[in-house]
Amino acid sequence: MSTRTLSRWALGSTVLLVTLGGYTRGSGSGYGCKDRWPLCENGLLGGLLPRLEYHMVVEWTHRWVAAIVGLLIILTAIAAWRSRPRNPRIVWPATAAIVVVGVQAWLGRLIVKGDLDRDLVSVHLTVSMLIVGLLVLVVVASGARSSAPADTKWRWMVIAAAATAYGVLLLGSTVHNLYFAGWPLQASELIPDLSNRYALLHFTHRLVAGLGFAYLVYLAVRARRIGRPERLLLTTSAAAFAVNVGLGAVHVFTEVSSAAVVALHLLFATVAWASAVGAAAVASGWNRELPKTI
Repeated sequence: MSTRTLSRWALGSTVLLVTLGGYTRGSGSGYGCKDRWPLCENGLLGGLLPRLEYHMVVEWTHRWVAAIVGLLIILTAIAAWRSRPRNPRIVWPATAAIVVVGVQAWLGRLIVKGDLDRDLVSVHLTVSMLIVGLLVLVVVASGARSSAPADTKWRWMVIAAAATAYGVLLLGSTVHNLYFAGWPLQASELIPDLSNRYALLHFTHRLVAGLGFAYLVYLAVRARRIGRPERLLLTTSAAAFAVNVGLGAVHVFTEVSSAAVVALHLLFATVAWASAVGAAAVASGWNRELPKTI
């Protein structure tokens, strides 16, 4: 199987894993296998299989999808190293993804052993988004075509959009399960009482999300006007951002009680981030063909 095909499967399965992780967290299933890792406490076949209990099945599924993702990433890196000519824009992100997956597995164990510590869960999401970003770089580079990189100003503008999407994700992870009434205004005030640390984080999350969405729309429109090849990726990122803004409202109106909304919120946030990274990669010429050697 080619590096291009493997990297696409790895990226798609990683996005699925992130979504499943959001559902696991939102449903309270993160402790479904108790404090045993990677097997399940008192599960079937010595813990290799779960008992037919909802939370255990969800957590078990999450763990095994993670194992499949790890395998696909390893296979992607092997294919990248074996390909000729060897493309460093594919090899190094694919190799780095293996290292980050190892860190992610270690964090997963710490989370289970640490009674689902909220800060560790946020770090876990941070690392998973790094894996998504690295795989996007592999996918972009493996679909190499002749296209010139953008000028420096535009390139950094698109990179800033990707950084903003990442920042919104991190803030969202930090304020998860911290309910504040009112949307789009927090506590029905333009600027709420920010003396509370969590209220400040929540307000910052909403503010950065709003500004980030407006910025992405601007870039998508401008990319179409100037005919940049990353215009579709920017449009996809802005559209995913728009859906996520609506899901954020549902999140508030349901008082952070729906695991499905949590999963969808994280899914569209991941799509927005991945598309923005892809756009930044294309703008930086990451998809250029390697120079031909004689």
